[in-house]
Amino acid sequence: MTSFLLLMLVAALIAGVAALFLPVAMVPYAAASVGAAAAYGVYQHLLKHDRAGAATYADAGGAAPFLLLLWSAGRAVMAVLALPTEPLGAVVAAAMALLPPVALLPVLYRQLTLWREAAAIRFAQAEEQGRDDLRKARRFQHLLETLPEAFLVVEAGGAIVDANRQAVALLGDRQARAGGLCGAHVSEFLREESGAAADWAALLSEEAVSCDFSVAGTHDSGHLPVRAVMTRTDYDGHPLCLMVLHDLSEERRSGAMNAFLHELDRTAIAGGNPEDIQQQLCHQICDLFGLAVTVIVVPDRQGGLGVRGVAGASPEAIAHLLSKPEWNNGVLQDVMRMGGRLLLTGHDSGLPASLPVPQDWLVTLPLWGQTEVIGCLMVAGTGLAPDQRSLKQMDTVSARLGNALQVMQDQTQMRLQGTALAAAANAIFITDVQGRIEWVNAAFTRLSGYEAHEVLGKTPALLRSGMQDDDSYRRFWDTIKGGRVWRGEMVERRKDGSLYTVDQTVAPILDERDQIAHFVTVHEDITERKRAEERIAYLSNYDTLTRLPNRVLFRDHLYQAVNQARNNRGSLAVLFVDLDRFSRVNDTLGHDIGDQLLMTIASRINAVAAPEADTIARIGGDEFALIQSRLPNTEAAASLARKVIDAVNRPVDIGGLEVRVGTNVGIAIYPQDGEDPDHLIKNADMAMYRAVRSESEKCFFYSNEMNDEARARLALEGDLRRALDNGDLRLHFQPQVDVRSRRIIGVEALLRWQHADHGMIPPSRFIPVAEDSGLILPIGDWVIEEAIRQSRVWQDAGLPLITVAINISAVQFQQGTLVRQVGDAIARSGVDPSRIELELTESMLMQDAREAIRTLEDLSGLGAKLAIDDFGTGYSSLSYLKQFPVDRLKLDQSFVRQMTTNHSDAVIARATINLGHSLGLEVIAEGVETEDQYEYLRAEGCDVVQGYLFGKPMAPDDLAAVLRYSGPGGSVAAGRLPEGVGVPAL
Repeated sequence: MTSFLLLMLVAALIAGVAALFLPVAMVPYAAASVGAAAAYGVYQHLLKHDRAGAATYADAGGAAPFLLLLWSAGRAVMAVLALPTEPLGAVVAAAMALLPPVALLPVLYRQLTLWREAAAIRFAQAEEQGRDDLRKARRFQHLLETLPEAFLVVEAGGAIVDANRQAVALLGDRQARAGGLCGAHVSEFLREESGAAADWAALLSEEAVSCDFSVAGTHDSGHLPVRAVMTRTDYDGHPLCLMVLHDLSEERRSGAMNAFLHELDRTAIAGGNPEDIQQQLCHQICDLFGLAVTVIVVPDRQGGLGVRGVAGASPEAIAHLLSKPEWNNGVLQDVMRMGGRLLLTGHDSGLPASLPVPQDWLVTLPLWGQTEVIGCLMVAGTGLAPDQRSLKQMDTVSARLGNALQVMQDQTQMRLQGTALAAAANAIFITDVQGRIEWVNAAFTRLSGYEAHEVLGKTPALLRSGMQDDDSYRRFWDTIKGGRVWRGEMVERRKDGSLYTVDQTVAPILDERDQIAHFVTVHEDITERKRAEERIAYLSNYDTLTRLPNRVLFRDHLYQAVNQARNNRGSLAVLFVDLDRFSRVNDTLGHDIGDQLLMTIASRINAVAAPEADTIARIGGDEFALIQSRLPNTEAAASLARKVIDAVNRPVDIGGLEVRVGTNVGIAIYPQDGEDPDHLIKNADMAMYRAVRSESEKCFFYSNEMNDEARARLALEGDLRRALDNGDLRLHFQPQVDVRSRRIIGVEALLRWQHADHGMIPPSRFIPVAEDSGLILPIGDWVIEEAIRQSRVWQDAGLPLITVAINISAVQFQQGTLVRQVGDAIARSGVDPSRIELELTESMLMQDAREAIRTLEDLSGLGAKLAIDDFGTGYSSLSYLKQFPVDRLKLDQSFVRQMTTNHSDAVIARATINLGHSLGLEVIAEGVETEDQYEYLRAEGCDVVQGYLFGKPMAPDDLAAVLRYSGPGGSVAAGRLPEGVGVPAL
């Protein structure tokens, strides 16, 4: 670049000097010199960066100096012609004309240099292009030769243009010319399978065609079948046909093999005389492999070997041969013992020569049954010994033949067993692994009343009486599917509807892989025996007057309930009920009236307590006892006691006579009041007598603390009723934030109670009271109405549109009026239904999944969004989950709280997010309190988060301030709210 600048500077100086001293006519020559120098500098610059561009540049500007030289020569000639008339002027003009050529000599030299270098560049480019074309041609030829299939290129007239070595190996080079197959007509090698010549003109004119041909005279097997796939194309203006040839010989051989094996399986399954079938199979195997002799040998009952089938020789000759020790105790026993194939040729042993037919080799193969060798297959032939492919095919035939023989033996054995089972006195039936009945005996039809055709293909569920619970059937299936025998009693239902009891034994039947294939069931009718046992047990365990459990059965049930509560770490209540003034009724009206009164009272107690109590018993003359398991809280026991007291206190009409009795109830709670049945009974009895002695209270807990708590809950229930009427309930709202933008997109409405005396009461304390007392329905109605109204207030204030999530209780969901109430509230407010979201727990939905689906579809039809709250804490059923028309899954905070430190919680969180997204649902995580939790959820693809990190539940006005602060599209982060805004509610 420096030399280029110096050249330009020198050229400029020369031009300046020329302008000062030379006439005006010399200026063009000076300019041409300067231009030539500049062009040369440009060329040198291009040569360093773009050689092809430099060559083009040299060609484009090369003629200019020579044209200028020619013009100067012309002027010199004109000056010489003017010499006679103006000698001095002519001399000066000639000198002036000759001066430019002298100045242009360096320019001309540089131009010649440019042309020479440009020619060298073009030559190098052409040489590189030639090498590249040669590499491409060699690469194409290499790919062509390495194709696994035979490949031909054929002209439109049928002449072969090119072929790879696979084609030469397949077709054979009968021309023996240097070019191999090239130049020969394709009809010389390929003909139709019938032997006729193909219409190659028509075939080669098709765009794409596939045909089967025969390659004749080049292979030991005679005519070799091939399939030609032809595609027409153009190359350099000439039509060509690309032909790929596939060898069909192995395919057809495999087809014949498969057909034989299929026929073998069909014949074995169809049954028939085994001797005839094996004889027929020997002939088929001979035809399949072109054998001289085929023999099937199996052990007989005496320990020897017997011929079951033979082709190519007489059975007597083969039997005589096998009687020789070298065969009976030698070759065949070795094959059966080792279980492997044995190939013998004339070079290896003289044994094949003893066969009664001409042969050059003999193969002995084992016939495998399910787990052991059950016989041998002997095949012999002439010529070359079979190759590895043929030996493998023989192995396949022997394996399938062994299975077929085993099937025949099994069928014979099963026919014998079937006869025995059909004649058995007990009812027997066989099912498949799914429980569908496949066979029944005559005793089954007599016992059940069903004919065989009425039950085949059905399950034993048609015998189900309903007397066994689902747990019993679940344990039954767990046992037999685990491969174990199940024994037990079942109550079944006959076709006519009558019940009968059986002693049932169910045993699994395993297949050859030790997998369960069937179940066999035996029923022994024990109906009469069970009736006698049940009568004795009833008299021992039930009160004959009220038909309630007696004290003995009550204690037994209590032991069971305590053990279950201990195992589940739960609690239960024991209630003792004593009737007031009953002895007076007995004394004044007689025992008959007293018995009628007791039956009526027992019926009333049973009616009100049965939905909540597990056991209701009469344990004395006028005393009753109840067991209430799965106790959620002590208030549930108190509530049940109040129901019993109210039911007993109602007057009883006996023959027109109105009789009234009172009642007292004592309650003991496990485990606080006793960890064993005896202590619970004693303490409940003591609490009952405390109630008897009390003049004001009819129900007492054993402990004073529980009694005080029950009183407090009753007081809380009264206060809650007044709070609803006085408007003391409030709604607070917690933000829900988009994970990606950190923008508030919704809120969850949370109920709060501002008590006049006790301040803010948490929902965990008053919601259970509301549910037990039935107040949850009016409270839930108020929450729906107020939340939707507040959404309208924010909308009218011009705040960003957000979704308001409302929790729905199980009692509300089951009432049947939820859809109408939500629809009416939305209609009155005029809010967009899509801005309202209803949250329901999965436990609530699964109580009656089919009814829940209908209710959810109706709610979704209103336009409201639906979310499953506390997901993962209930008993989800994925089969129903995919049917619920919900929009969101809400990951419970119990998994979010420790997911960054607890691997199990992290796995559950990730699985919930992936499950929700796979079902097309958004996933919202609640309880997010730290940035680490937020970052983990964001990395896992969670959509929305909610928690103290972005705001605690706040009053409506505080939330409005937060929304104004965030603004449209704004984001919110922990610690960035304006001062005094979003102060969390207690």
